[in-house]
Amino acid sequence: MNLLYISSAHAQTQLTVPNSGMTPSSVIVNIIDTLGLTIFSLAGATFLLGALMYAAGFVNEENKSKGKNLMIGSLVGMAIVLASHTIFNTVYFFVYG
Repeated sequence: MNLLYISSAHAQTQLTVPNSGMTPSSVIVNIIDTLGLTIFSLAGATFLLGALMYAAGFVNEENKSKGKNLMIGSLVGMAIVLASHTIFNTVYFFVYG
C-alpha cells in the first residue's frame, strides 16, 4: 500500500516541465536564428529559381527579365538577413555580454 503513495507523489512531481536552463534571452536568440536561417534558405531557393528562369530565357525574353529580377531580389533579401543578424548579435553582445 505504501508503494502506491510513493508512485503517485512521484507522478505529481513529474508534471512540471524543466526549462533545461534556458533563459528568455536564449529563447529569443534561438527564435531569431531559426527565422534568419529559414528566410536565408528561402532566398537561396528563390535565387536558384531565378537562375533557372534566366537560363531558360532564350525561349522567352520575359522569363529572362523575371529571372534576373528574382536573382537580384533574393540577393537583396540575403543581404538584409545577414545585416540584421549581425546587428542583432552586436546589440545582444553589448546588452548581455
